[in-house]
Amino acid sequence: MQRVTKERCLEIISRFEPTKEGREKGHLGIDGFTAYLLSEECDIFDEEHKEVCQDMTQSFTHYFISTSHNTYLLEDQLKGPSSVDGYISALKKGCRCLELDCWDGPNDEPIIYHGHTLTSKISFQAVIEAINEHAFSKSEYVLYITNQNLIFLLLNIEE
Repeated sequence: MQRVTKERCLEIISRFEPTKEGREKGHLGIDGFTAYLLSEECDIFDEEHKEVCQDMTQSFTHYFISTSHNTYLLEDQLKGPSSVDGYISALKKGCRCLELDCWDGPNDEPIIYHGHTLTSKISFQAVIEAINEHAFSKSEYVLYITNQNLIFLLLNIEE
């Protein structure tokens, strides 16, 4: 920020500082500073890019695509929990390529987990249902689903 006045600083403090004492003294504590940094006001994202602003008629190899690896993992890759929520979160953020690490599960049902590790396992069916529900909530563009050496395309075709 350039040429910031004292009045502007006090305005930021009054909006983001959670404590009454901090606001009265004109101090921005760590919680207020964090709230400010995470606010839309402090976002470096160009608002014009909330809408598609590129030529979207080219081959997909002409674009950078938001992808996700080990989407289901919530913590570490060796022993952490897995969750369908990882897929939902990625799709809601506009991710267009998801990885499904599919393995044989009990009762001939596929499961998803980070193979040969202690990570928890999640139902393939639950993941597919979540993808079905959220795949096009943020973006209308093709969703790529990968599994080891395979790539599947999921298109949003309106009837």
